[in-house]
Amino acid sequence: MEINNRTVRLLSQTNNFTDENLWSFLEENFDLKLKSKQFLLKNKFILLDYNIIKALKNNDVKEGDKIKVKTISKVLKSKNDNFKIGEYILGPGSVQDYYISSGENCEKFDIDKFNYSENEIFIGLENFNKAFKKLIELEYEKKIILKP
Repeated sequence: MEINNRTVRLLSQTNNFTDENLWSFLEENFDLKLKSKQFLLKNKFILLDYNIIKALKNNDVKEGDKIKVKTISKVLKSKNDNFKIGEYILGPGSVQDYYISSGENCEKFDIDKFNYSENEIFIGLENFNKAFKKLIELEYEKKIILKP
């Protein structure tokens, strides 16, 4: 099974974090072949916070790298007995539609208890640039939520 995965990557390193050309928006196809203990996740909420800025300032994100974030995702396929299809997971991910995990640093998440009313929400990966600018404008006081 092949998946079309919209992904945001760092295009160029700069100290101008509001630069329109900071990010690349790609559609990347990959063949879905889960290994033992892996599961496929679909990002439902991408949580943007100060850690992104910190990683950029420290040059921890290199050109072409995916942007690492916390995500709330739904399990679509699983070869991991601890994470079942349909469950929601809070864990490390990237600014993209889908990703494969082995469960490291992941925890089950009750989606019904997720309160995002105090956060700014942007719909669609295509609005990542706007969401990132809002994060800078708010001086990192709140998390920004991107809903793919």
